[in-house]
Amino acid sequence: MPIKPYKSNNNKNAPWRASWPHTFKGLCLALSGMLAGAANASGDRPSNLSQRISAKGYIDFRWQHFRGNESWLDSGTGHSRFDRSHNNRPLLADFATEIKADLKAGSQIITQIHAYPEQNAGLEITELYWQYRPLHLSAMRSRWRVGFFYPKLSIENRGSVWSSLYNINYSAINSWIAEELRTFGVEGLWSWKIDKPVYGKAPLTLNLTTAAFAYNDPTGAILAWKGWSNHDLQSGIDNELPFSAPPGVAAADNSQASNFQSFREIDDRPGAYIGIGLSRKKSFKVEWFHYDNQAEDTAFENGHYAWHTTFDHISAHYFLTKELEAFGQYLRGRTSMGNGFVNNRFESAFIAIAKNQGPHRLTARFERAVIDDLDDTVLDDNNEAGNSFNLNYSYYLAPHWKFSGEYQQRRSRQARRSYRQVPNYAKEEQLSFSARYYF
Repeated sequence: MPIKPYKSNNNKNAPWRASWPHTFKGLCLALSGMLAGAANASGDRPSNLSQRISAKGYIDFRWQHFRGNESWLDSGTGHSRFDRSHNNRPLLADFATEIKADLKAGSQIITQIHAYPEQNAGLEITELYWQYRPLHLSAMRSRWRVGFFYPKLSIENRGSVWSSLYNINYSAINSWIAEELRTFGVEGLWSWKIDKPVYGKAPLTLNLTTAAFAYNDPTGAILAWKGWSNHDLQSGIDNELPFSAPPGVAAADNSQASNFQSFREIDDRPGAYIGIGLSRKKSFKVEWFHYDNQAEDTAFENGHYAWHTTFDHISAHYFLTKELEAFGQYLRGRTSMGNGFVNNRFESAFIAIAKNQGPHRLTARFERAVIDDLDDTVLDDNNEAGNSFNLNYSYYLAPHWKFSGEYQQRRSRQARRSYRQVPNYAKEEQLSFSARYYF
């Protein structure tokens, strides 16, 4: 049966919902004005201000050989970023930079930008936020972020401009985060040192993170109708991803934007997340996050539906020795659209081990990713189950170069492939070589 969408801006019973995102934007603009005024009041000359603006990043040159289905970025059923059409030729895979403007006393404005010449001629602003770390004299520390940024979920993606420290292609969890998940809001982090350093070890630290955000209402659509992937493409603030609705959605006479935008506000309701973690520097870190975008799953605007998406995320990182580390992430959640028209449970987990020896690093990653379709919508079967294996060797040539070779294999079954007249089962193999120059 057809979905009956509503325009959430017409919800007269909750006028605060309609004004909330616009109020947040106004606060951001006011905050920018305050920061600019503070800089002017401090008597900074232009030359002094420019000395506090820095940039870093990388250029990634790549060569690959792929066997498998056509990439989802070319409207295919494959899970990779590059496919056979990119084989055996040099690729300019990524140009990435982070621009940081240091203001006064722990205050910064941070912008991260990616360019993907092989897929997109434009620039992708993947993060843009103001960060403030107040000076505390006690054992408690805090950090505030306001703007558009990644929640601190990833164990892998802690490198320059949210790149992976370990692999060329991200895990399924972090590939999905790169596609659909960002915080457009306010986040606070509080850290407490709960013991004293002993035997040369760093103190034990307890972390608490909370956030309120907007513009993540479509989160879950790409995962439901495309599935899990392994790639290194990050969506920008005005991204457009290729998208084609399955036959069941088209049969129900429901329009869906052919160019999907991950970051939109549709129902004017704020989402939130909370995280609790425990860590000891260079020893271990464990963390739990609960995320809920609070979307009204019957809301519709300009070809996009709101998806109510909620999940729990657990991550762990343990240093077995100074050179050997083990880490992993686990995510389990639900997403729904159209009052049960689409109702999926999703789950993914990976475990990795990395060995460092001087400038050499060897990383092996194993993962499992599943989507369970819980609704009865005809011709919209979202069931999926897959496993992948990734083996990466990297060599760091100080101070600017990193050379990597990577083999990735992914085996999966997706019911939706039958709608494209291809087998449900697919095996994808990718051999990649990367030469990355850091500046």
